[in-house]
Amino acid sequence: MASNWIKVEVITPDKPEIFLISEKLNIDPDMVLGKLIRLWVWADQQIAISNANSVTDSEQKERKSNASVLSKIAIDRIAFMPGFADALIYAGWLIQEGDSLFFVNFEKHNGKSSKNRALTNERVNKSRNLKRNGNDKCNAVNVTPSNQKALPEEEEEEDKELKDPPLNPPKGKSSGNKFDPLSVELPEWLSPELWAEWVAYRKQLGKPIKTQQGVSGSINKLAAYREQGHSPEYVVGLTMSNEWRGLLVPDGVASKPRRDVNVISQPDKKVPDGFRG
Repeated sequence: MASNWIKVEVITPDKPEIFLISEKLNIDPDMVLGKLIRLWVWADQQIAISNANSVTDSEQKERKSNASVLSKIAIDRIAFMPGFADALIYAGWLIQEGDSLFFVNFEKHNGKSSKNRALTNERVNKSRNLKRNGNDKCNAVNVTPSNQKALPEEEEEEDKELKDPPLNPPKGKSSGNKFDPLSVELPEWLSPELWAEWVAYRKQLGKPIKTQQGVSGSINKLAAYREQGHSPEYVVGLTMSNEWRGLLVPDGVASKPRRDVNVISQPDKKVPDGFRG
């Protein structure tokens, strides 16, 4: 078993694949997300292949063999939705090779090793922020001893985040000169969470937003796509899922109609095969 939590990104509810599955099954996108989380939790706990630390030819064969124990009927039962497995295949999140089914990039996001990497990256980023904003004396106090565990228990990691106090900037240096793209005023149609996700993504690409002109360029492009019927969530999600450097909606991509949040999709009353006694 992997752990008592799974990775779900902030942008996940607005990824294009969510809307593809929603359209395929004719259900609400939020319902799709809920069923995906239920399926991912089950897979994280039951599929042992996610714990592989490396990928060799033999391990790849074993991975596909282990994944073949899944069937479309099993996935539909776990999600309580007929056709859910076919919709995942349609969206590219599930691959079928003969009689075998396996998740795309499963070991990248699930299992103990991938979660350890996520926690390690979070700790490294936190350490960099402390070194950037703290003085030498405070940094020395927070250095991890060499004989301490490299990666603490996940629950302890959460407690540490609450206990670490903010540090004062070093004397003689000003921390207010560096431009912070997260401190700018945003239009009401652009959520701070989505903007923070885009800023972090640009930083990971090695192309951080460093100036007000860079902020204005991104916001203006989102506004232009918004006028064409593309929501900011859709544009950012499409760009990040394809690992493009700039915000882009290719020509010919149809605008998605905005869903009325007050309309609730009717449940599918059909009982999947296998549930009848």
